[in-house]
Amino acid sequence: MVAHVRHWGLDGSNGYTQNQIYASFYQLVDQWVPAFQRDISIIVRTPLTIAALQPSIQAALDGANGGQPVYHLETMQEILSESMSSQRFPMVLLAAFAGLALILASIGTYGVLSYSTTRRVREIGIRMALGANRRNVLWAVLGQGLWLALAGVATGAVGALLLTRLLQSFSRLLYGVSAWDPATFLAVSLALLASALLACYIPARRAASVDPMTALRHD
Repeated sequence: MVAHVRHWGLDGSNGYTQNQIYASFYQLVDQWVPAFQRDISIIVRTPLTIAALQPSIQAALDGANGGQPVYHLETMQEILSESMSSQRFPMVLLAAFAGLALILASIGTYGVLSYSTTRRVREIGIRMALGANRRNVLWAVLGQGLWLALAGVATGAVGALLLTRLLQSFSRLLYGVSAWDPATFLAVSLALLASALLACYIPARRAASVDPMTALRHD
């Protein structure tokens, strides 16, 4: 008794039956032999590369049955990669759009914080004239951007959890991870917060370097 094996690839087995048996090739009915003979493969476990192992495999086959050619040698990693080739392009495309969205979100965050800081130059000058130091101003502007980022990440996480139920067709692109994977949600949230914090740093540093006298004369 063994568990189900993904014979046709890692992209899900919904289209294939889960009922399978293992039988010796010599026990096949004669009329079935030509159908299965074309799909016979030999698996060799070794730390060596294909180039180093091929002469040994050829020598072993020549000793058992002379003249048998050895062809289509692949490592298990190559077989796994080929089985996911149809999913690779959509995943690369989604990753590219996700990266573009992250860049646009960072630029938008920077623009909003920069505009807000420009509008608050006089206020910042008054705060610094009343005793606020550069560190206080820096953390005040960073805190404003961080709160906006936290609100956006929380809203996006809730929306993503709701959309996973509607986009079940994309589940075939996943292997070894579920659509509800908490580690993925946490990693993406931290990446978004880090990018937002980086986008907020430049306006915050610019605000912290404001001269109070110049700020008080700002229109």
